[in-house]
Amino acid sequence: MSYTYVMKTMRHPLSQSAYRITLAIPKEKAPKEGYPVLYVLDGNAYGELFEQVVTLQSRRPERTGVSPSVIVSIGYNEEDVFPPLRVYDFTPKSETLSLPELPSGKPWPISGGAEFFLDLLKEVKEMVRRNDVNEKQQLIFGHSLGGLFLVQTLVKEPQLFSHYYICSPSLWWNQEQVLQEALRISQLECAIFIAAEQEQKHQMYENARCLFQHLDSFPLVSAQFYTSPDENHMSIVPTTISQALRFLMNSHQAEEHL
Repeated sequence: MSYTYVMKTMRHPLSQSAYRITLAIPKEKAPKEGYPVLYVLDGNAYGELFEQVVTLQSRRPERTGVSPSVIVSIGYNEEDVFPPLRVYDFTPKSETLSLPELPSGKPWPISGGAEFFLDLLKEVKEMVRRNDVNEKQQLIFGHSLGGLFLVQTLVKEPQLFSHYYICSPSLWWNQEQVLQEALRISQLECAIFIAAEQEQKHQMYENARCLFQHLDSFPLVSAQFYTSPDENHMSIVPTTISQALRFLMNSHQAEEHL
């Protein structure tokens, strides 16, 4: 499978730098219901990886359930794969902030811009909608602070996407501020894949498992949880991509209620 690429930049509110939005659109004819769409946060790090995995998995869609998709990478117009601007984009506003010291000893970058980033995502979705896409198959991936942002989206506007791939979410942020908000969700309609490593740091596994158990209790949520003692905070991404895509793209729970 090959892609046609559409590039767009959008100004970042804190910097002369810009967001770099890349649409990878399959060249083959779209199905009558349109292409599924996969939004990839931290596009500098993960955009090409998702393109490669979807390309391989969609060679045998009758076996994997993974079909050719429009892949929307949302990154930054700079070389750093994880630029400090992402801290602002993926974290919530808060009156007080309590964070662990960074290993470098440097102060944390500015945080609290998740509401702005959510609005940016809505703009990107409007741009993507001009293509031949399936409105009922809108998937989104986020890792670490990106996973934290996805949980905030579940709290604020869960209907924005139908399928959520939440990988190793940083639910420890500001004394579990977002996790506590998520545990107050009372109803939800979507498909969710959550993955977390078992490293003894920031209660990554315990918090992710707690979130999963809460969301999995809802009758209109189709959910799956993955963990492994062999994975760390970074290796869990390539380890789970294929499994997550197979689960989410074969989950019709969310589609039927949109």
